[in-house]
Amino acid sequence: MTAVHVYMALFGLLVVEGMGVPGIPFEPVFLAAGYLIERGEMNFWGAVTVGSAGNLLGNLIGYWLGARPGRGLIERFLHRGWGPDGLATTRDWLGRYGAAVIIFARWFGPIRTPAILAAGVLGMNPGIYALYSALGAFTWTLAWQYASWKGAHYLLGWWQLYRRYATWWMDALLIFVLLAITAGSIYYCWRRRMEGNGKK
Repeated sequence: MTAVHVYMALFGLLVVEGMGVPGIPFEPVFLAAGYLIERGEMNFWGAVTVGSAGNLLGNLIGYWLGARPGRGLIERFLHRGWGPDGLATTRDWLGRYGAAVIIFARWFGPIRTPAILAAGVLGMNPGIYALYSALGAFTWTLAWQYASWKGAHYLLGWWQLYRRYATWWMDALLIFVLLAITAGSIYYCWRRRMEGNGKK
């Protein structure tokens, strides 16, 4: 995978994520960018700029969908997810803390999607929404990309040290541990899903 591919993936995934689509796995592309930044094949600020632009574009698309063609559908979605008082509560939040809600929601998954979609439905000023969405997208992307870059730096350092002293049995143990973690994660997600279905 080249730097161009990672830039494209970073932009595309963050557009979709910025629209408020839940469950988008954006973390791997940040890690891939961090790895290439550490290797000198990508520029840190270039990655932040591309990611921020993609995320902001997604936010604006989400706002437009809520304000225009998807308004009725999104109102039903928010009503179903938040209950009968959900939109009223959101309207109150946006009225009191409009800018802060948009930036704050950028950092917390459970309220990110409703805040993006409700801003358009409730008619928040588009200029104010765009400004604070830009601030939220930039700070969020900056934090994720910096953490991924430094994480790649320490991970590569650890890997080089490990390869210097590794033996076959250490490789086998590492593979076993990774498989155990993967299996445990899959089992945990399966249990959570079954418990969630049982409550319905």
